Amino acid sequence: MLTKNNNFINYAIDTLFNYLHDVIFDPANAALDIEKLPFNFQNLGRGLKFFAECFIEGKMLAQALSRGDLTEKLPSRTNELASPLKSLHASLKHLTWQTQQIAKGDYNQRVEFMGEFSDAFNMMVKQLAERQEKLEQQAYHDYTTKLYNRTFGMFTLDRLLYEKKCFVLIFADLDGLKHINDEFGHNDGDKYITNAAKHLSTFSSDAIVCRIGGDEFMLLVQDVSYGEAQTAMSRIYRDLQNDEYLRDKKYSYSISYGVIAIDKENLLSSSDILSIADERMYEDKRRKKKSIQKTKNAS
Repeated sequence: MLTKNNNFINYAIDTLFNYLHDVIFDPANAALDIEKLPFNFQNLGRGLKFFAECFIEGKMLAQALSRGDLTEKLPSRTNELASPLKSLHASLKHLTWQTQQIAKGDYNQRVEFMGEFSDAFNMMVKQLAERQEKLEQQAYHDYTTKLYNRTFGMFTLDRLLYEKKCFVLIFADLDGLKHINDEFGHNDGDKYITNAAKHLSTFSSDAIVCRIGGDEFMLLVQDVSYGEAQTAMSRIYRDLQNDEYLRDKKYSYSISYGVIAIDKENLLSSSDILSIADERMYEDKRRKKKSIQKTKNAS
């Protein structure tokens, strides 16, 4: 009787061991018939079978994660063995979403849940943001004046027109820059440009001030009337003429400008608007020359 019991026990042990071996090394062919086990081993067999199912589910998920495949079906809720893998899967899904947001330009994304990887990832995002800012600075700003450049100015003008915004465009030109360059050197000429840029930037905190050529500037200001723009430019004209840098200089600063107001009903193109502002600027320049000539003749 004892020998017979031993045979049953050995059979059960071998069956369960072989099943566990197949679960680990050949899961596709792992099979266990609970009814063929001795009665006293059937509950153990059921427990081992449940363990094996959890193990196989976890292994399949782990293999999928190792391939970077996040579409694998997740193990059942009762599979506590795979809980860490399910947590990792959720983290990787969120990390994927964050990476997609970064690709769209959102550099505020940060990872806080993956240890040392988080530090490396966050440093990468910070460096990307800094490089992007530097590239934008180079792409949209004038090197000499630090103002916006022509590219950014034209982009903004087109956007304002597309959005049917009310705004004022001011086209400004420095008077006598060539004379200062020729007579006093290009260092003084560059100083003239940067000082003019400084004064133009005082128009208002909302003004978009662009250097669009050597001595040409464009200002775009929303929700400002034509009269208000003229008043602000008159102030800037006076302030520029009284710039402190001119105290010991034998030349003066002067700026000519043309103003055009655009409303929601505007039908003019950006090139039409610039042409009108440019012509008004030259009218201002011609008036100054006539005034100077009359003064000379009178004296």
